[in-house]
Amino acid sequence: MANLQESALPIADTPTLSRARDLFGRVINGHDLGGSTPATVADRIEQSICLTPSPAVVLTEGSVAATFGVGRRVARQTSRILQLRGVMEPRRGGKGKGGLRVCLPGLDQTLDTIRSDIIASNSPAAMEDARQWLQAEIAGHDDPLGRLVRAMLQDAPVQQTRAPCQTQASLPTWSELEEPASRGHRLAAKLRQQIALLPPGETFLGSLASIAEAHDTSLEVAVEAVRILADAQHVVMRRGRGGGVFACEPQAGRALHMINAFIAANAVSPDRCRAVLNRANIGMIYLARARQDARYLDRVERSFQKMQQAPNATVLGQNWYGFIRDIADMSGNGVLHFIARAMAGSILIRRTRSADLPEAAARELFEASRQIHAHLIGGSQDTPNEAQWRCQLALQDYW
Repeated sequence: MANLQESALPIADTPTLSRARDLFGRVINGHDLGGSTPATVADRIEQSICLTPSPAVVLTEGSVAATFGVGRRVARQTSRILQLRGVMEPRRGGKGKGGLRVCLPGLDQTLDTIRSDIIASNSPAAMEDARQWLQAEIAGHDDPLGRLVRAMLQDAPVQQTRAPCQTQASLPTWSELEEPASRGHRLAAKLRQQIALLPPGETFLGSLASIAEAHDTSLEVAVEAVRILADAQHVVMRRGRGGGVFACEPQAGRALHMINAFIAANAVSPDRCRAVLNRANIGMIYLARARQDARYLDRVERSFQKMQQAPNATVLGQNWYGFIRDIADMSGNGVLHFIARAMAGSILIRRTRSADLPEAAARELFEASRQIHAHLIGGSQDTPNEAQWRCQLALQDYW
């Protein structure tokens, strides 16, 4: 198949599909900084893969350039991003048979990536907490998602024939794929070197303005560099007081994109994902309350205020994801946070039904969030279980 139209990927964009990508990016990347042009095109292609997963799809730089109205350089960068995410791989061949083909990872390949990128960086205590909170939801479920989460938490190898896709060892690295031709790419490469030299526990790289000044470049170039690094999950952008550009775990993004492709390929229902998501979120709320870290409490308070001050229902809904993300960070459990992001991302990219959130849904979402906020900060003795489920119900018919 030589082009997007022959591959049967849906290419007509709509406000609802655009909203789905926006929310997916907030969950997967952890920020609302817009993507670079290659990242934006990669998002549209990845969304199409999730909606119509098929290993027969083959794309070429020419077909990407023609379909999305971009140059060959942008198309080449797009293909590199899709390979870094682990959702497409090179296909060799002449007479129009070369290009990129969709890579639908199998269970063992997905686990390989999660173990090396997520499990290895989390403590045994975090693994045990995650097992306790998710056990009730995954016990007795012998579906693909249940097997994946169960094996992930048990950290037991799964014997399964590997899908005809890249192995973990052959996944491309940044240096193998990235061609720092633009000023933004050159600055991104410098910032990656800076991240590698940060002392333990230090993650702050500065504001966009200070990064531009330090490297004697324009704000536009600094924004492009941060977008490139954010898509690869090397940095996260936080807005507001105490915000800026922060280094983060570099490989979480690849694991999230791969588990999303695994869920789509195995037709795991959004309702099944939502049930696991609900348990993970409840667990993180309890753990965050027990932790009571003043730094994170301040972030949770600010993100709740952003919901209060939202100019309309849709923005309130968008800000809710920041509120939950800050609670997840406060919980200190990277395993539960990863699972929650994976489940939420899969739901949003496949099931978003409306570009906007209605007023009634936003009011219910806010009132339920107020209960969670009171549980964390106000000392309320009410359990957050019902409030968290109310949040999910408020969103499920729309996002």
